[in-house]
Amino acid sequence: MTARVRRGPARSTFDRASFERDLEAFHAELNDAYYRNLAGLSEELALRPIYDRHAALFERGTIDALESAAAGARTSEAGQLRSLAAFAIEGHLEARVADLTRQIEEAESRAVIVWRGDRIRYRAAPLRIAEIADRAERNALDASYREAMEMINPLREARWERLHDAAVVLGHDDYVALVRSTAGFDPDALATELYRFLAESETIYFAALRRYLALIEIEAGDASAADLARLLRASGWDSWFEQRRLLPTLRATLGGLGIDLDAQANVMVDLEARPNKSPRAFCAPVRVPGDVRMVIQPRGGYHDYLAALHELGHLEHFAHVDPSLPIAFRLLGDASLTEGYAFLFDQLVNEPEWLAEVLGMADQEIAGFMDFVSFRRLYLLRRYAAKLMYELRLHRGGQPAALNRAYYAGMLGLTVGVQTPEASYLADVDDGLYAGRYLRAWMFASALASSLKRLHGDRWWRSAAAGETLKRSWSRGQEWDAEDVVAHLGYHHLDWRPVLRQIRTQLIGEMSGYGGPNITTRAGTRKV
Repeated sequence: MTARVRRGPARSTFDRASFERDLEAFHAELNDAYYRNLAGLSEELALRPIYDRHAALFERGTIDALESAAAGARTSEAGQLRSLAAFAIEGHLEARVADLTRQIEEAESRAVIVWRGDRIRYRAAPLRIAEIADRAERNALDASYREAMEMINPLREARWERLHDAAVVLGHDDYVALVRSTAGFDPDALATELYRFLAESETIYFAALRRYLALIEIEAGDASAADLARLLRASGWDSWFEQRRLLPTLRATLGGLGIDLDAQANVMVDLEARPNKSPRAFCAPVRVPGDVRMVIQPRGGYHDYLAALHELGHLEHFAHVDPSLPIAFRLLGDASLTEGYAFLFDQLVNEPEWLAEVLGMADQEIAGFMDFVSFRRLYLLRRYAAKLMYELRLHRGGQPAALNRAYYAGMLGLTVGVQTPEASYLADVDDGLYAGRYLRAWMFASALASSLKRLHGDRWWRSAAAGETLKRSWSRGQEWDAEDVVAHLGYHHLDWRPVLRQIRTQLIGEMSGYGGPNITTRAGTRKV
């Protein structure tokens, strides 16, 4: 059992200015290293040298000094100091596992699955699985992918054990308590609220799931994760989402807001396909606002547009941050805020006018596509709610791996209605209960979209004035948290109910009063 360590005296000569300069250098080096590895430019991820060069950032004395300063600071300074302390605490944990993180990322970069005489990169396997029309074949490849995942799981298990121990050594009851103290939200309270969301959304979700599974001739209750990946690939919509039109669509979307993407010297958009590129799109804010990079691994179809729009929201947020802001507001703060800006942009695919005017989608196609992406959005919300509940259990410890695996597969399987492989029980987990931050971000994005429509009309993305509104908000970096911004917009709190109401109005089955598989709609007849 890991013993707690009493806090030592705070460092008497803590140099905050030096700390902040070192923090910015560390942040740039770390983001550049992750960018190169995840963008498929390097199989190596040399984290240990970076953490060693900046070790003073994460010393226990540094943490104590920052927490002590925050406790005695004025309100205007306390927020900055709390963010700096949270960064030091999170970095302290990350430094403890840097070698294991490197080993995991490099193992994923180098792993190869031999399949039907073909050598498939581990990171490329999920994309390949979703493309396979034959059910037996895609599930067989998925099984091989999970076997490769299991080979890396001992490293993941060792990493999480070390993180959990480190949280206790820092004086917290468990990892959940540590996250509660640094993330700015109560994950247990959020989970309690989301149990209500799961109950309210269950009927419409499973009705839509049955309807869509029927299109690929799979019975409800019999679908695997690979089957759902195939369903969500939705290749029947590909003609509206051609790769050659992706960058022009991003330009047009920003252009409507009065933003010239090509004139932004501080941003980079990487849409190039590479065999070892991470299938998960990401934004690397190397230096904010001076060097911000977004990376997409093209897979074809609507998903590329969704991912690109999402990362575009991050890109523009970080690129417009006021460079004179304190570092705590430029680089740190509530991650739900920047995720909310990202969701604001990717949810443009739920706007019929955007589909018609920017994408050029035919009127007779729009209702069916909105039905599909609303189903997908509801799936993600339910999945992330289940992930949060699972992660709360995982991070409180005390359970053997076998029980964690079973709980993961059971919780997610019951919530989303597909058989969920136990092998993913750690690969599917982000640090810091990040699932909770995504869920808060969805709620924030809904409130922000409503505010933009109220101020600038339903077609706010065609308004330069809306662009100025967003620029003012972006310029503040992450000075405010998501709750602060929502309050500023005139709402009482982050709320899932408006999100679910919008989904209900866009699901064709809901509009017709029945969501079962026999509904005759454009969505119900389109090949997915």
